[in-house]
Amino acid sequence: MDHQNDNQPYTPYAPPAADIGFGSVEEEMNFIPGGRSVPVGSAFAWISDSWGLFKRQSGTWIGFILTLLGMHIIAGFVPVIGDIAMAFIQVLLIAGVIHSCGLLRREGSFRFGDLFIGFQRKTGPLMILVLITFGFLIGVLLIAIIFLGISIGGSSALLQSSIDPAALLATGGVGIIGIFIVIIGVSIYAMAAWFAPALVIMHDIAPFQALKMSFSACLKNILPGIIFFIVMSVLMAVSVIPLGLGLLITMPMLFICYYTSYCSIFLISEEN
Repeated sequence: MDHQNDNQPYTPYAPPAADIGFGSVEEEMNFIPGGRSVPVGSAFAWISDSWGLFKRQSGTWIGFILTLLGMHIIAGFVPVIGDIAMAFIQVLLIAGVIHSCGLLRREGSFRFGDLFIGFQRKTGPLMILVLITFGFLIGVLLIAIIFLGISIGGSSALLQSSIDPAALLATGGVGIIGIFIVIIGVSIYAMAAWFAPALVIMHDIAPFQALKMSFSACLKNILPGIIFFIVMSVLMAVSVIPLGLGLLITMPMLFICYYTSYCSIFLISEEN
């Protein structure tokens, strides 16, 4: 593997001087705990860079998505348990995608098996990530269910008796609070979970700390994040039109964006 010349300017995607774990020495030297704020336009760069990485090994990426689809189909035959298993598997695969993207940037290629590195290394910490986020989501849903149950039960009781408009409005407000709890809770979950697999697989950061760093980074980049998800959602919606075949491109790109956004926010060049 080629070594980067010490006199050349550093970029997060340049070949490394040497390897430490899954990342490179240069990635470790220029790693930003908690991440940094990036311009709003970075959202488009994440997608553009993901397209560039997809093109370099499109066949492998499409094979990966077909394999993932097959896993989902198999899991569908085992309700609930299959869905839970896929939640764990998907995080392991995200870690594998991030690792493979790093290889593709640094070494010019990766093997199909590299996409499954999460099943061989850092498996424990990655599974702990899922357990923590699962526990958080269950807590959020339980609280929301309590609020929604109070709202529905109160509304039913009021409708069966003399209707007090103020009381009916109050019970409706309790239901709205429940909905907001779900929205806020899911948003916190998404922000904490987005960068966590990259932080574990590339920098060996403990699961809970990785979740905190991910949330901090997303909080600093709310606008780029919103724009990214809007643009990516539109692209995926359009890609469904030709018999869904476009998803064989946009789905790998979405996975690759875990890596491109991570590089943009958590890695910085020495000259900066």
